[in-house]
Amino acid sequence: MSEPIDTTLHAFAQQMRSEYRAMIPAAGQPDLVSNVETFFIELPCGYSLPARLYTPTRDSNQEKLPIVLFVHGGGWVSGDLDTHDVLARGLANGVHAVVLAIEYRLAPEHPAPRGIEDVYGALQWLDNNAEQLGADKNRLVISGDSAGGNIAAVVSMLTKQRQGPNIRAQWLMYPAANFDITTNSFEQYGQTYFPTKEVMKRVTACYVPSGMDVNSPLLSLFHGDLPQMPPTLISVGSYDPLSDGCKDYVQALQDAGVQAKVSVFAKQQHGFIQFYKDTANHPGGQPALDEGIAFLHHYL
Repeated sequence: MSEPIDTTLHAFAQQMRSEYRAMIPAAGQPDLVSNVETFFIELPCGYSLPARLYTPTRDSNQEKLPIVLFVHGGGWVSGDLDTHDVLARGLANGVHAVVLAIEYRLAPEHPAPRGIEDVYGALQWLDNNAEQLGADKNRLVISGDSAGGNIAAVVSMLTKQRQGPNIRAQWLMYPAANFDITTNSFEQYGQTYFPTKEVMKRVTACYVPSGMDVNSPLLSLFHGDLPQMPPTLISVGSYDPLSDGCKDYVQALQDAGVQAKVSVFAKQQHGFIQFYKDTANHPGGQPALDEGIAFLHHYL
């Protein structure tokens, strides 16, 4: 029997969800793609996972399109298919790939590792259904932002441990590499810039269940099977409290022999790529998106 949810944490999560959805207009007008389909993926556990498939325009004689599995952010407690619709469309058109975005179950109602297994289940579904989608399951990459970047990297690790499906590369946008709020970047920016120390404490309390070590490989990217990770690009803003964790994770990957790079965008805050169309407030968003798209394209 699951533990009762702390009412304070539940209220915090509900507020985060409401505030995040209120930010949808700030992402700008969604670009046109050839087709958008919202449906449910039936997971082996019996859960119907909300998903949205974006298909870019393709030439009549074009071969099967590559695939991007996209994992949204929101501190593991918020975010959905709509909050990241503009970014998913940008990826589909930019990479010229089928993009599958999924709405994994959120904490505190569904703490780790539920969301992770939802994403892995979607990956398996892609592997089994790529043919019907007109897509090539052998050309698959994964991407995610913030908490979604954390989950994406964990799933990349699990694909190696579980012998597939194969992920060619991962583009992580300002991922939470671990839950350490004592880094220099948190000390410098964690009082005023999102995610603040207080927010990290609360999302950690929501996402990490009682009895689960915060340094578990399912939570902290540093403790995974690093030599087996796919080529990695991490994009992060210099004002992001998570930036030191991102840099340290890339260094750990490089030390393990993985092709990995971190791009730090000056004076950019957490979430700047998601709002790339707002060039006045997030001037680094479009350049970061362009770099990420080129990186994924290289491995597809």
